[in-house]
Amino acid sequence: MTKPRCQEALDQLDEYLRQELTPEHMARITDHLEKCRPCFSQAEFQRSYLQMIEKAKGQCCPDSLRRRVLDALRSPQH
Repeated sequence: MTKPRCQEALDQLDEYLRQELTPEHMARITDHLEKCRPCFSQAEFQRSYLQMIEKAKGQCCPDSLRRRVLDALRSPQH
């Protein structure tokens, strides 16, 4: 079995982090991430991002902030 190159690992990172790959692909990506610092850093960043998105699901911003954003979007650009 050949090891994935960086681009292949990064292309499959979302599926890897969601554990949607076959066990063989998971093992190959894990092996690559353990040996490649740049890909590992990217995986950690993406893992944190996905966790943040999960925590934010169902949350809504305060009405006052929503009004300010909508007002700013509706105001003519100067």
